Amino acid sequence: MDRQTRAITFSAIGRDFQLINVICIFANVVTLSLICTGNVAVVPLSIVIIGTLVFALIAGLNQIDTFKAWIMDMDKQDAESNMGIQGQKAPFAMWKTVFSLTYLFIALGQLYEILL
Repeated sequence: MDRQTRAITFSAIGRDFQLINVICIFANVVTLSLICTGNVAVVPLSIVIIGTLVFALIAGLNQIDTFKAWIMDMDKQDAESNMGIQGQKAPFAMWKTVFSLTYLFIALGQLYEILL
């Protein structure tokens, strides 16, 4: 794969990951706004919170795995570049853990507020 194609692919993966996070953050802001109003339909809002969590985990973790696969597929020249070396050092397990825990804690906090 030539450098331009690799750059475009990396850009697309990053853009998709940002889009996933923007969608999930906006969904969480909307549910928090609804919770703050006090007039909450508990069951439907709970379903939205859990659905947002599931979407964030499935889509986000898939994109992190896509980043990892993209780095593992580098040819020798790219793997030995500064970007390749940095990518191979990336702590993907920690990134996935922090990503998962962040959205899990947001969902648990919202569910706690509407159920209690």
